[in-house]
Order: sequence, then structure tokens, then C-alpha cells
Amino acid sequence: MKILPILFSIMLLISCGNQSLSTVVDDYDTSQLSSEFTNKTAYEIGANVEGMPIFKNTEKALQQAKVDYQAGFEATAEEFELEPVSHNNYKQYFAYAWQLTTSDSTIQQQGVEISKFFDIYQNSFQHKNKPDVGF
Repeated sequence: MKILPILFSIMLLISCGNQSLSTVVDDYDTSQLSSEFTNKTAYEIGANVEGMPIFKNTEKALQQAKVDYQAGFEATAEEFELEPVSHNNYKQYFAYAWQLTTSDSTIQQQGVEISKFFDIYQNSFQHKNKPDVGF
């Protein structure tokens, strides 16, 4: 039966060609990024199968971002009437955080950084219908 080795070869080729977007397959030149996420191990960045930057551990990165940008997340939630940030609603924060109207420049900057964070974070999950936030 020569069909089994052929089927195995086809399945192997398909599985290699369908690597998950959340899998780091290469290094990524972080000098291309407009933000510095390299200071903490939670923000380690690699490249996915499409060459896009992704966090090596998205859960760890999101948890650290919640700590580092706590005031920005709180201000965004309050101003735009959002639930606390989670993986299920991060797209709302991605779209709105950079638009904070507070007079506190530190919180405004955190809002921008939150949107930049989610610009990378989302690369692990999808590419279609990304909000155009101008980064």
C-alpha cells in the first residue's frame, strides 16, 4: 500500500504550512517597533509564520500590560464605558485607548502605548478587519 506514505507526506506538508499565528517561528528585529517592550521578559517578541511581531507569551504580556498601564486602562474604561480589559474585549481598547481626552499627559501617553501594545498582541490571532489606528 503506497497510499499511506503519500497521505502521511501530504498531511505533514499541510500541517507545516498551517502553523498558528500565535507560534513564534523566528526572531523579530524590535528596532522596527515604535515602542519599547523589550525591557521585561513578559514582552519578549518574536516573529510568527507571517513575519509579524508577536509576544512570545500573550497571556503573560497582557498581564504585564495591565500592571504597566493600569491608569491608562482605567481611564479608557471610564471614558468609553468599557468592561475591564481582557482577551475578549482588547479590540475595543486597541481602538479607543489612544483617543483619551484627559488632560493628564502621562495617562494620554499610556493610552497610546496601550494601542501600540494591542497592535502587536493582535498579530497572534488575526489580520482581517484590524482597526486602523494609524500606528
